[in-house]
Amino acid sequence: MAMLARDRSLSPPVAKQFLIYPMLDDSKVKQQPALEAVAMWSIERNITAWSAYLRADFGTDRVSPCAAPIRATSVEGLPPTYMDTGTLDLYRDEILRHTSRIAAAHIETELHVLLGLPHVYDLFAPFCGPSKRAMEGRMRQIRKL
Repeated sequence: MAMLARDRSLSPPVAKQFLIYPMLDDSKVKQQPALEAVAMWSIERNITAWSAYLRADFGTDRVSPCAAPIRATSVEGLPPTYMDTGTLDLYRDEILRHTSRIAAAHIETELHVLLGLPHVYDLFAPFCGPSKRAMEGRMRQIRKL
């Protein structure tokens, strides 16, 4: 949505994007056996999610960067960004790649990578210490707005 808003020069512009363990790259869906053994999200669920979202375009060159942001040729002009993920999230590597691109574009970026946590960790264990810290970080960013 932030890319679409940027591309359409919406006013007022998006103030900040909050990407919480986001799906960013439909083109790199692959088996990760070591990670899948402990992850809450499987490769099959990943394929199902991307297929439901992109339908027949899944994995093709017809996918818009607004749907799969890792495909964007430029991240220039995006708003400040907050992201978090767990080290056991199947999306971790694409999140790290995308965050690196945003930071390299000199966009204010905050990334939290939570040791030992899977995808949707905050939904399955909302009261554990890392989930509480993640929520505090998100709320801190919202209050700054």
